[in-house]
Amino acid sequence: MRRFLSFPLLLTLSLPSFAVECSKCLDLEGFISPEKISEDVFKMVGKNNNENKNDAVEIQKRRGVIITGTSPSFPLGIKCPLIDSEKWAIDYSHKRRGAALHKGIDIPQPKGTPVLATASGTVVGKFINANSRKGIEIVLRHMPEQTGLPFFTYTQYTHLLELPSIPIGAKVRIGDEIAKIWNTGVMGRRIRRSALHFAVFYSESPNWTNSGRFFAPQNGYFMDPVSFFSETGPYESKEVKSLPRRAKSITIPYQLNDGTRYPSNAKRIWPFACKQI
Repeated sequence: MRRFLSFPLLLTLSLPSFAVECSKCLDLEGFISPEKISEDVFKMVGKNNNENKNDAVEIQKRRGVIITGTSPSFPLGIKCPLIDSEKWAIDYSHKRRGAALHKGIDIPQPKGTPVLATASGTVVGKFINANSRKGIEIVLRHMPEQTGLPFFTYTQYTHLLELPSIPIGAKVRIGDEIAKIWNTGVMGRRIRRSALHFAVFYSESPNWTNSGRFFAPQNGYFMDPVSFFSETGPYESKEVKSLPRRAKSITIPYQLNDGTRYPSNAKRIWPFACKQI
């Protein structure tokens, strides 16, 4: 398992942000100008949602952010970090000033725990998000042949301890350490516990953008993050929701602390290392 070092947080706060769009993204496969992304998709990922929160929530629901009822399943004798009460697509209005949904899953772990690349891919976004609840963030792009899925997927990891030093455009392998976790991001009344917010986007289009403040896939949708690990699908949220209850328990591929992966040919794994007990 490779590890990528991170710059200290105090240094990263002084780094310049991209002026208009990600200059380091211009030569990357699939990158397009932010102007080619629909306003609906930008609202889906969280851009300008303070202007009309109800409208943003309706767009997010149409684009996959609905409760599906899935749960992760791991083999007996294997202990993996689990999702806490902050589950996929739950109502977040009580935590925000207005309508809001939780557009991912939260997996608590102690400060500094390594975060793993859930699939091989390319770094297409890194954000400090100084005025956002997301905190420090990294986004990976995965081609269909890298995940075994029939579309392009993008995995988002937020609340990181510090901005990863791994550069935009770098290739990562499944199971690489890409960051360390903490609780960065604007907080509400209570101090946030140390936890990874993990989210997944997908699109049939290979195109995406990085505006310097937001990542967005062209004609993209949100995917239930637990469904991302399903071997057989379905992956579209309405189809997942309609599955019988027993089919919503998803067997999760995983990696141990020593780098051993189960199954050995897995193309997608849980974002934290597991251990045998």
